[in-house]
This record gives sequence, structure tokens and C-alpha cells, in this order.
Amino acid sequence: MTYTDDQLIGAIQQGGAGQENAIRHLYEQCFYMVRDGRGKYRQLNDDDLLTAYNAAIIAVRKQVLNSAFRGESAVATYLQKIFSNRCIDIIRVNSSNRTVSFEHIPDSIDESQDLLSNWVREEQLEMVRVKLKLLGGVCEQILHLSEYLDYTAHQIAESIGFSNANSVNSKKYSCLQKLRELIKAS
Repeated sequence: MTYTDDQLIGAIQQGGAGQENAIRHLYEQCFYMVRDGRGKYRQLNDDDLLTAYNAAIIAVRKQVLNSAFRGESAVATYLQKIFSNRCIDIIRVNSSNRTVSFEHIPDSIDESQDLLSNWVREEQLEMVRVKLKLLGGVCEQILHLSEYLDYTAHQIAESIGFSNANSVNSKKYSCLQKLRELIKAS
């Protein structure tokens, strides 16, 4: 399927399978940016280019969902600008001098607490992933589709073969209860 910009934006805002298909289409349609980036950003390797491209796709999705994209340019042009900025950011990080003399370190806020809290959040997220795997099957599917991919209960019912959205909501509630119990038991 070929999308106009309005269709692409509408599908992303809709969420669920429509969003997933629209993002996949945008990703594949504009992947030439990575190939072109090899010549334009010679300091970057393929992994850096892919990292920049993936970050740009995610940024476009978020900005469409948050209504930050105002449509003043084509979606592909907007994506190109974000991709370019991400490439430049990576080049700056790679080329910056990371060694700093202790004599020149400015007085600053101790960010170790932020680092520690990020580690704790990452550890908690990993624990939830493990517990979700323990639930397995339908619970894992429902929670992934609803919480990560923003599927509606109706879309989930169609996707995994439930009779209706109410059945999905009921099962989702029971799955969340089981997940809470598994997490408490840790």
C-alpha cells in the first residue's frame, strides 16, 4: 500500500496495526537515506547510520503522536532533517575529546544519582520483561499489543482471535493481576 502524508499521519495516530504498517512503510520507503548517508557522513559506519535512522523514525512517530509535527513539510523531508541532525550528533560525540584534566572540570551537579536511578529503572524494566515471559502465551501477546504497540481492545481481539473487545479487556485485567503477583513475589 502506498500512503499519502495525510494517510500516513492518520494511520500513525490511529495506533495498533495501522500504525505498525505505516511506520514499516515509512521505514522502507525512506531507507535510501541510510545508503545516501554513507557518502554524506563518511565519518560514520553502517551501525552509526542505522542508529541515527532508527532514532529518526522513532522521533517522527513520537512527534506525530504528540501533534508536534505540523505538516509544514513532507513527512519524508521531516524525517531527512531529523536523520541528518542525529548523524551530526553522533559525529560530534565520536569526535569530541573525552579526556578532561581535573584542573578544568567545572563545578557541576552530581549526576551519579541520575545514573543510579537509570540503572534501577533499567533493572526493573528487565525484571518486568522476565516476568512477562513467565506469563507467556496470550497474556504476553495482549500486554505487548496493548501497552507497547497501542492496539485497541478491538484490534487485539481481531489480531489474536478473541470473540470481542470485552473478552480482551477481561483477560488483560487478569494478566495484569498475575503480572503484579509475580513482581511482588520477587
